[in-house]
Amino acid sequence: MYRELEDMQSQGRFFKVGLVGGGFMGRGIVEVMENVPGMKVVALADIDIERAARCFENIPCTVRMEGSKGPVKDIAFPEERVITDDFRLIPGLEGIDMVIEATGKPAIGAETAFLSMVRGKHTGMLNVETDATVGPYLGMLAKRMGTVYTVCAGDEPAAVVELVDFARLCGCTVVAAGKGKNNPLDNHGTPRSLEKRAKSSGLNPKMLTEFVDGTKTMVEMCCAANSAGLDIDVRNMHGPSADVADLPKVFSTGEGGVLEKEGVVDYIIGDLAPGVFAVVRPKGPVADRTLRYLRVGEGPNYALVRPYHLTNLEVPLTVANACLHGRASMTPGKPRLEVITRAKKDLKKDDVIDGFGGECVYGGIERSATAEQEGLLPMGLCEGARVREDIARDEVIKKSSVEVVDSILLQFRKIQEAVFT
Repeated sequence: MYRELEDMQSQGRFFKVGLVGGGFMGRGIVEVMENVPGMKVVALADIDIERAARCFENIPCTVRMEGSKGPVKDIAFPEERVITDDFRLIPGLEGIDMVIEATGKPAIGAETAFLSMVRGKHTGMLNVETDATVGPYLGMLAKRMGTVYTVCAGDEPAAVVELVDFARLCGCTVVAAGKGKNNPLDNHGTPRSLEKRAKSSGLNPKMLTEFVDGTKTMVEMCCAANSAGLDIDVRNMHGPSADVADLPKVFSTGEGGVLEKEGVVDYIIGDLAPGVFAVVRPKGPVADRTLRYLRVGEGPNYALVRPYHLTNLEVPLTVANACLHGRASMTPGKPRLEVITRAKKDLKKDDVIDGFGGECVYGGIERSATAEQEGLLPMGLCEGARVREDIARDEVIKKSSVEVVDSILLQFRKIQEAVFT
């Protein structure tokens, strides 16, 4: 693909990328695409227009701000780039080949994907919160419209699915797959309690909170499982403290293992972060001897490990796959798992839930069928929901306990449930 992109650039051709979200991830995407042949970010939307402009401050170009009165038809690329505070403008820009969504807001992600598809543009999701909520529906819609919808390479779900595919194509059974968690788990962490730590790390406090309180891990493993056709062993997964060397034994159904069943997603807190893993078992004696000979392990289970994921640096892989060959880095499958909503504190009637990485709730994970049977609230629909009755700290929140905000996200979710159940 790199050579194909070099050939394009030598002919003066580029894939033009529109970006929604100019935070840490978005700024990194702009930079890396300046250093990869055959693609450039030509337009960017962010609610903070000054932050959007800063994404291009080290690039020799003129930055032009646009409003929401209609499509921009005359971007003088590459000398000129467009910024806007209206994310809806990006999918409508003429000449854009692919839109990358990087806000972490499920409702914005869903609307951006839809507007991109109806305009014939590919969609790359760095917003796994959207994918966990309505990814199966968006994937189905994109296929019908002849476009690519994909979670981006560089995010843990795509990295996990890459390892699972690799293992299966090597003739192995996948016992468990997952990630190393970057931060010690604190389900009750909040933006206020983590403000100093976030500032010292250069992170948005809400983003850091979503990492620390475990929600991001639940979202990522939900996306990976729905794509790879995997399950969970128990609600909220096990999340043992373990190092890479422990993986084959810890994730097994034998003595010393935590699993009751195979073919699941999970995570560890240990030396793997920020990498991903797949614990596999070969299906034949020759394959088993080969893995032993190659010093992968001692069997019967073996750990395949990718000790990194490179976040925004890997996004060009997704752009190249989609725009050159019409392929997704990760395709949503049937919704098998659900990210459920748990109270981070005692919630009172008429409280309004502030969403991912906030003060009110954190995520768990459950099988979709169980979550539906018990009437549990999908985490992706929680933002702005008004509480109808008192809810105790750590209680799993039911749909009947809140009034959810009506939105395009909610409508997509209703369609997805009708289609896949």
